[in-house]
Amino acid sequence: MGAFTDSLNDYAPLRERLAYSRELLERVQAAMTCCDAGRRLEFCIFAAGSLGRFETGRISDLDLFFLAEREGRGPNERSLTRLAEIQSFADVIKVNRDLELPAFSGDGQYLKVHEVADIISATGDSNDDSENRFTTRLLLLLESQPICNEGLYNTAITRVLEMYFRDGRGKKNFRPLFLLNDILRYWRTLCLNYERSRAEPGKPWWKRNLNLKFSRKLTVFSSVLAIIACKVSQPEAFRPISELVPLQRLALALDTMDDGSLLSEFSEILVLYEDFLAAKSHAELEGKEAELLARFSVKAQRFDEFLHCTLRSEHLDQSLVRFVSI
Repeated sequence: MGAFTDSLNDYAPLRERLAYSRELLERVQAAMTCCDAGRRLEFCIFAAGSLGRFETGRISDLDLFFLAEREGRGPNERSLTRLAEIQSFADVIKVNRDLELPAFSGDGQYLKVHEVADIISATGDSNDDSENRFTTRLLLLLESQPICNEGLYNTAITRVLEMYFRDGRGKKNFRPLFLLNDILRYWRTLCLNYERSRAEPGKPWWKRNLNLKFSRKLTVFSSVLAIIACKVSQPEAFRPISELVPLQRLALALDTMDDGSLLSEFSEILVLYEDFLAAKSHAELEGKEAELLARFSVKAQRFDEFLHCTLRSEHLDQSLVRFVSI
């Protein structure tokens, strides 16, 4: 461990939140494994969102994604019949209710089984985003925790990384620009989606605003920073980075950079980030959106400046950093 990782581990509020998230993950894993859906090894379930980042609050809901492997079947065949999918989702909804967790967002519209082959072959396709394959692929790599069928979960990550690093076989100084570009495309897609949906009635737009400025920005740019700082050139080098949650990934990148001038600012950023997580967890803030966003505008700007400062550090290979903006 380095000074930045030590600083993260020493900050009690985030340490306690991480411990609570791990405890919740174990409860969800146990419940899902025991239900009928968890016993169907044709697909795996992974958590993204706040649980995937180990930032769960007391009123956080579950963001679940489903992957299947149609090995041995034709390219247009599905691993599960539609009725089997419906039954599996019913099992998952029951577990969610039994655990007394908030109902799935969007009235369950995002409950869908994706084939591993499809989230790979669709990369860059016109349907990549509209079918939610793009989001599934990026969240699998950047903020996921396995719930059921960890074997298929690991296989999916391996196959996705092989796709991103396919041009780097045997090249010691390979630059993973394909992966970097897709991560940055994900960030821009998040920004566009926010602008498109923020006026929709009945939705907590202020939470999406804060998520974009803090947690989603952290997921994206901690990954970008880690790839550059750790000089990732092979999929095996990215896999340990993928296994870290975004705050841990940011700390690892900063430890690798070994830029001591950023340490005191990093400690301040941890406090700002916990402030964001705590505010998002308070239901009584509903109706005070303008007041809340005004209070967090300075904090969000400070968070943004810190990330920009890290990318400008002379401790990074600036010849690779330039690909982030050009």
